[in-house]
Amino acid sequence: MKKLANLPKIIYEDKYILVVNKPPGLVVQGVKRDEESLLRILKDFIKERDKKPGEVFLGVVHKLDKMVSGILVLAKRSKSAKRLSESFQKREVIKLYLARVEGILKGEGVWEDYLLWDDKKRKALVLKETSKNAKKAITVYFSLYSLNNETFLLLIPLTGRKHQLRAVLSRRGCPIIGDIKYGSNKKVLNGEAILLHSFYLSFPHPMSKEKLEFWAEIPNYFSFDAKYKNKVFEFIKRVHEHWDGVKYRANKNFM
Repeated sequence: MKKLANLPKIIYEDKYILVVNKPPGLVVQGVKRDEESLLRILKDFIKERDKKPGEVFLGVVHKLDKMVSGILVLAKRSKSAKRLSESFQKREVIKLYLARVEGILKGEGVWEDYLLWDDKKRKALVLKETSKNAKKAITVYFSLYSLNNETFLLLIPLTGRKHQLRAVLSRRGCPIIGDIKYGSNKKVLNGEAILLHSFYLSFPHPMSKEKLEFWAEIPNYFSFDAKYKNKVFEFIKRVHEHWDGVKYRANKNFM
């Protein structure tokens, strides 16, 4: 079988789901028919590998921005796609991101913002209070360490608003490194990436309901100091101890 260009690393696969480590610079689902996308690459790979005669089904149940790397789960059956979508809606899914941002940001807590999508500028605007068409965005943040006026953060978007993490960090004067659209002055991988990585995902299997946990290796260009991995594990343990789905927003015991 020929090797396909840009084929992402497959972390896990069974009859119902496919979990991959998406590289930066690749859109998840192309808008144009001939546009290269993660979805198209994976469909072509599965079709050739499994010698499928017809169209390969892969359901996109969540997305990562083009310049963001990390874990993405796709559904291989329509039933598993429906159940995975329901898990995201019920907040049964824990998505944990690592970000390297400009500036010093200490401590931990929960941010509540209102985001308004500006279609002309193709970016999310952060408002101080709600208004027509604005959507509430809730983000858990935890500062790992700072170095040379930059900070490594762990982030959990409790709401899945478009550009949520990018916008709320920019609003606080700490844009993600490489994110020129939201105020960063630095480029990463010639503008193909920003330093935001989805590196941990936990959710119930859509069919068996078994709790699954997946990790995506942190890219070398993040220059993450491995001695802080224990702090990451401690944070994840705390999250699992207090996670209770939809009611999680009101759980004040977490912080």
